[in-house]
Amino acid sequence: MKRTLIFLILIVGSAALMAQGRVMPNRAYSILNSNPGYITINELQAGLGLGNTSTDYSKSMFGFTTIHGYQMNKSFLVAGGTGALFYNGGMLIPLLMDFRININISSITPYAYADGGVLVNPSDLVEGSKIFINGGGGVRYSFSRQLAATVSVGYWVQNGVSRDSFVVVKAGLTFKPR
Repeated sequence: MKRTLIFLILIVGSAALMAQGRVMPNRAYSILNSNPGYITINELQAGLGLGNTSTDYSKSMFGFTTIHGYQMNKSFLVAGGTGALFYNGGMLIPLLMDFRININISSITPYAYADGGVLVNPSDLVEGSKIFINGGGGVRYSFSRQLAATVSVGYWVQNGVSRDSFVVVKAGLTFKPR
């Protein structure tokens, strides 16, 4: 009786140990294609004004940008783009340069970015246009070798008739063809 009980414990115990070591198939590990070449990033963004927000173009903003550029290597990207930004005072069209540095390449990749350029006011090209700079950091999640999602937070400063600043949140999709 004692031997039978020990034998059953060993069989059940070994089955449990074998079940723990079994590997279940998961989704294939993927990172965005890091070879040099064309890349596009399309982002929605929203900003909340800091400091004096009583003037036009200083309280809030939201809009989208599309950036097209060249990935130099696995870590560095240079791009240019445009879009439409809607402020509490009207619409401005950004013409911008974008630089990104990927910090640790994996399926979840942190990055730092720096944007800068001109904000064109279509209703008043001379007086209403501004210059801006925007820096921040974010995370990119790769769905496949061609597609990834991005989320970032940054600090936006624009200067025209007045100097305004914003905390900006961006979310978007990155596409990198083969």
